[in-house]
Formats: sequence, structure tokens, C-alpha cells
Amino acid sequence: LIEAGQWMWPAVLVGFIQNVSGLPGVRLRTVSLRPVILEVESFMTQQEASEIMALGAQQGLTASQGQMQSNDLKKGTSHASFRTSRQAWLHNELSLVIADLDERTAKLTRIPAAHNEPMQLLRYDAGNYYHAHLDWTELDLYPDQRQIWLDSHFGHFDRIATVFWYLNDVQQGGHTIFPKRGQPICAPGSLGGPSARYCRGALDPDMDSCTKGLKVKPRRARTILWYNFLATGRGDRNALHAGCAVGENETKWSVNKWVRNKPWTTPSAPWTPNHPALKRFGWRDPNGQEPSEDACLISF
Repeated sequence: LIEAGQWMWPAVLVGFIQNVSGLPGVRLRTVSLRPVILEVESFMTQQEASEIMALGAQQGLTASQGQMQSNDLKKGTSHASFRTSRQAWLHNELSLVIADLDERTAKLTRIPAAHNEPMQLLRYDAGNYYHAHLDWTELDLYPDQRQIWLDSHFGHFDRIATVFWYLNDVQQGGHTIFPKRGQPICAPGSLGGPSARYCRGALDPDMDSCTKGLKVKPRRARTILWYNFLATGRGDRNALHAGCAVGENETKWSVNKWVRNKPWTTPSAPWTPNHPALKRFGWRDPNGQEPSEDACLISF
């Protein structure tokens, strides 16, 4: 199967198991069909999980910050109001185990390692959380942030898959929750945008709630893979997920390993005044200039 020009593992049905060629002993078990979520069995060892935690603790952790939506910028929303973890970026040069896991990720996803971002190590202390969010960029939520549009190539350069590692056991809380699991795909023939956001049976949950949805419990060396895009190349809103608050006297260590549809070092796109995505996603020029009526009608 092809997703936005890259390989995508077929989910088939919940409980379906398939082997990963090139990674002996590694199997995929389908956890969800919408979004596609796969548990990756035997991907990493407990020793590797411990080594990553130790390396990360030596780097110096900083407060995690998300990509602030335009409405939140206007309201003066603080990052800590929706994300309270700490983090460090772990590059391949730091350790052989990090470099090895980077190559292993490429074999798992069947997407070249050049498309992988560095590891984002996360530490959640007691009570820490990350409210519901997407790992891909919904451009209609950033209608006046030009650099985000350029960095995402007008919606054609993004994180198509997330490989998520749990590095330790957490007894209470700390689950990853997918609150839109199983919801319909609105306007399946559409290229996306506000008109494809809602339909019958597809509603957004309370972003700070961890009560309804598919929950994945943190377990040392556990690995899950989910796809942020549909096979059509359009972002999957059902991939919305959150990091639930960690229980009292607990700490959760985890890693995001994001995989992009183009090499990670691809430079930002040049500004294209007549790009069809400007109208599709509702670009609003801060200087008051709207997309031209003569905008190119080519679809990407």
C-alpha cells in the first residue's frame, strides 16, 4: 500500500498479525483501523529502553512546546496550559543504540532513514499531560502563519507516521489515548480543508479529557506505530491523540520518532501566491491580500 508516495502497512482487521521482513522476530499486530495503529512486538529491548532514558537524562531537559495555533496566539494561550512534559532531542551521533534504532525504524516503516526526525525524548512527571493534538499540520488552524505553510510545503511535507516508544512501566495514568478512534472519514474524496472537518458521527472530543477512546498503557520497551495520513495523502483527523496525566509518584519516559514523506532536511518551499492550497485551507494574509482568483487549479 502507498501513503502519500510512501509505503504503508495494511491494517486488514483488528488483531491481524504480520511479520516485518528484514527485522527477524518483529511482528505487527493491528490495534485500530481508523486511524491505523499497529503494535510493534519485539522492536526494542528493555536494555535499549534503559540506555535511552540514561542518555536523555544527561542532555538536560527543557519544557516541551507545541506548535501554537493562530487562535491560541491571539488569546495568549500558554504552552503549559496544554503540554507540561519536558524533552530532549537525541541525535544519532550521541549513541550507537540511537543510530541503530534510527535504521531499525527505516526497516520497520520501509521509508528511508533520511526521512526520520531525531528522537524526541519525553519525561512526564506526576500530573504531567499533553492534551489532544495531531502530529501533522492542519493548515486551516494556522491561516495567517506564513512560515508554517512554507515549512509544510503547503501541506505536502509532513509527519506521515509516528513510531512511539514507552521506555518504562507506569502503574497509574500516562496512557496514550486516541479519542476519535473508529470515527468516519468525512468527505473521503476531498483533498481536505475546513469542509472535510466534520460530518455525522465525526466530532471533536474535549481536548483535555482522557475518558473516551482507545487507550494504550505505558509498558517498558512497548512500541506502537500509527499513520497520521490516509493512503490518499490527506491528513487523518482520527489520528488525534493525547498523553493522559501521569499518576501520583509516577514518572513516564517515552520517545517520539517521526517519519516524514520527504527527507527531514528538505528546505522550506518558496512562497507561491497562486498555490491551490491557499484557498483550500483558507489562507488569510496578515496584510489583507487574498489568493488570486486566477489561482492554479492543479490538485496535489
